[in-house]
Amino acid sequence: MLHAKQLIFHGGVILLVGLLCGAPLGSAVVHKKSEETVRAWRVAHSSLVMGGVLLLALAGILSHLQLSAFSLALMVWAVVASSYAFAVVLPLGAHYGLRGLTPAPPLLNRLMYLGNMVGAGGLLLGTVILLWGAYAAL
Repeated sequence: MLHAKQLIFHGGVILLVGLLCGAPLGSAVVHKKSEETVRAWRVAHSSLVMGGVLLLALAGILSHLQLSAFSLALMVWAVVASSYAFAVVLPLGAHYGLRGLTPAPPLLNRLMYLGNMVGAGGLLLGTVILLWGAYAAL
């Protein structure tokens, strides 16, 4: 199934980005950076690793869901887009010391806010469709 292969590939990419975020996390700890900096890298590392694993797990259950072709594609691409949005904004935020939780200036923070909204919205949409497909398969 093409969708499962897409999830496996993109899950692997996101997992790799998350694992690579472990290097600046370790560096921040070793160089005794502020707790806020360490926390930001910890969030980027752990969230992206979990996001990659989520995509890989989702690939394994696709065949058990009862969804139309459109709903299946929407779910897959919503979670993939969400994962890439987080793969960009979480390391950027950790590097520049921004969180992107509000659309406040500077411009980079506003862009990060947009990325966080895409990430959160995509995961929410994908999860609702996942639950819909799981319930229909009962």
